[in-house]
Amino acid sequence: MAGSERTVTRNRLLTALDIEDRAALWPKATRISLDMRMILQRPGKAIEAVYFPENAIASVVALGGHDSRAEIGLVGNEGLAGVPVVLGTDRSPHEVFVQVPGSGLRIEADVFRQLMDDRPGIRTSMLHFAQAFLTQVSYTALANVRQKLESRLARWLLMSLDRVEGDELPLTHEFIAIMLGVRRPGVTLAMHILEGRGYIRTSRSRITVIDREGLEESAEGFYGVPETEYRRLIG
Repeated sequence: MAGSERTVTRNRLLTALDIEDRAALWPKATRISLDMRMILQRPGKAIEAVYFPENAIASVVALGGHDSRAEIGLVGNEGLAGVPVVLGTDRSPHEVFVQVPGSGLRIEADVFRQLMDDRPGIRTSMLHFAQAFLTQVSYTALANVRQKLESRLARWLLMSLDRVEGDELPLTHEFIAIMLGVRRPGVTLAMHILEGRGYIRTSRSRITVIDREGLEESAEGFYGVPETEYRRLIG
């Protein structure tokens, strides 16, 4: 990366690094387009690179029998896709792919491992993010067994909104159903409930958030703890 691109990124995890750690990392990073449905990590396969989204969102998806799947985590401009590399392994049973396209920074996995070995500050920051991400995953699991669908949907929309610019999300009901591990008619009904309350407006392949506070109330306390943990660890 050259010129002003060497010091400018919208990825909050990278921005939180101290100036010397950022200076060591920038030459190893390449800015790329993260296109819709682009695969960043394949289940059971060696992870080739880690990705730091800037205005894109990636989904971490658990796969089960009979082609069942559900999202267990979201990664956007607050973190990185490639937590297994941070934790010292080279693969995971999970799939990671881009659900909202945008840009991001890519670093080869082996290069990134060396950066963490050479720069303890980078390793500490990445481990802090891993802790925040695992907190998010645990609350997703709790929400999946304790919340009604419209509350789960409200939480998921808030999490997605945190990772994009503006108040619009380019998502279809079918895609959301896959991510939440439910049937599409259930998502459509939940959308109608939230829209009827005046919290969102839906159109073809697009959701606009009108009342964020209303969505937070609908999330019934399941939104906020992982976000607070992120702020505590990273800022």
